Amino acid sequence: MIATGVSIMTKTYVTLGLVILAMVEFLTAMHVFGRKGKKRWSKGMMLIHRIGGYVFLLYWIWPMVVGADLLTRMSRQEAGWALHDFHGPRFFHAMLGVTVFILLLLKISFVRFYTSYRQHARLLGIVITVTTLVTWLIAGWFFLCMMGGPVLE
Repeated sequence: MIATGVSIMTKTYVTLGLVILAMVEFLTAMHVFGRKGKKRWSKGMMLIHRIGGYVFLLYWIWPMVVGADLLTRMSRQEAGWALHDFHGPRFFHAMLGVTVFILLLLKISFVRFYTSYRQHARLLGIVITVTTLVTWLIAGWFFLCMMGGPVLE
């Protein structure tokens, strides 16, 4: 598969790039929509936000492919895990990853196609940013617990 053999450092740097991109998206949107009155550089900020959003969407697909490959390989292990065993950080991490992707597609459709819902796109942007950060924090916590933390017996 595409994701087999991806190092932990590669995953770390890719996800760090995603979090930085999410924060840039958040800050550009807050610059334009979070202030009253005349704003400087609004058109430029929205252009950066739009381009960054599409880059984020395409960039987000790679970790989803890596995660799907990992979950597939884990399901084939000897101990295996059935649907009822799919719990804890793995579940929340996978669920939040797919949720961010769906919310981003929904936000883009609100802005581009269903303009009656455009006012909800701002809230979706905040939810996407927060969900991205929470997903990253869960992954980091899980990594520290499983790989980098002390061994408890």
